Amino acid sequence: MSVRFLARALLLRWIAIPLASVCLVVTSASAAILTFEANLDGLQEVPPNGSPGFGLGDFTLDTTTSNITVTTGTYQDLLGGATAVTLNDAAIGFNGPIAVILTLDTPGAATGTFSGNGLLTPGQVADLLATNFYVNIRSQVYPNGEIRGQLFQVPEPSSIMLVGAGLAGLIVVRRRRK
Repeated sequence: MSVRFLARALLLRWIAIPLASVCLVVTSASAAILTFEANLDGLQEVPPNGSPGFGLGDFTLDTTTSNITVTTGTYQDLLGGATAVTLNDAAIGFNGPIAVILTLDTPGAATGTFSGNGLLTPGQVADLLATNFYVNIRSQVYPNGEIRGQLFQVPEPSSIMLVGAGLAGLIVVRRRRK
């Protein structure tokens, strides 16, 4: 083989690898459904309280329609019966305005579930992605909120695998250079 052929083959390889990586990243970035979770307790309320209550919320956001949906919502051991559950727009440590009113499946109960969905504005979607959204459960004892949990995005498994494959590729390339 000629030196020219080898040089051209190496050049194509170094162009093909980054191009394939960009295609994979762009494809994964266009995913329409994002997943979020929140762990609720009284210490996250502003101001914090000593409620023994706790809960869990799993949410999905359809980035195409800006619709946020509760996939799982549970709470238990509230000091008072639940009166409302909302999604609010504010950073950790701050109270914010209600963005979406959700449904208490068991209103007035100290233990129960919640469900529902709502449309977010583009600004609210940006706040959600920046971890500036929380779920708040109000009760008869704490009318402004007994338990609260900030929503955090859950990384999708395919993104984790993509990052791992990229790191493995870099290790292989570095070892071949030595």
